[in-house]
Amino acid sequence: MIVAAVMLAACGGGERDSGADAEGGHSAVAADRAAVIREAVRDDIRAAVAAGDFGPPRFIAAKELLSPCEVSAVVRGGTKPDPEAVAKVVTRLKNRGWGKTRQHSSAADEGWSLEKKGWMLTFVSGTVSEKAVAFGPDVERQGRAKPFEGLVFRGAGPCSTPSATASP
Repeated sequence: MIVAAVMLAACGGGERDSGADAEGGHSAVAADRAAVIREAVRDDIRAAVAAGDFGPPRFIAAKELLSPCEVSAVVRGGTKPDPEAVAKVVTRLKNRGWGKTRQHSSAADEGWSLEKKGWMLTFVSGTVSEKAVAFGPDVERQGRAKPFEGLVFRGAGPCSTPSATASP
């Protein structure tokens, strides 16, 4: 449920840069700004995962995401993550400015919704459907449904995206 909410949030909320000139100057600035913002979110995820002594996160390629204002990553664990290690991940995110807005818990997984400067980050730890963490048309065609055990991060936020410039 949390994963679906983040995916829907990723579809909207981004601002369009309507003042792009024919040279694409404003669009380039907006694209650079979006890249810097995404990299800062990725840095927060890397630091949090390291705090819990998990392996490095695998970030989903930008072309597989719904929006340029989205970040997604997974850490495959092979087993349900240790709750104490997960608590360190959440603590590190909080220490880096992510405020908890919501938390859920079930027998299979535990999840948090966190917010920082207009970005919403969903973090799920535990056992989830492989489809919930898979992206791209190849995965959809394969129809994998086996359980994924590990960490899943999905974030979406406001960032300026370049607008298309009209041809002369």
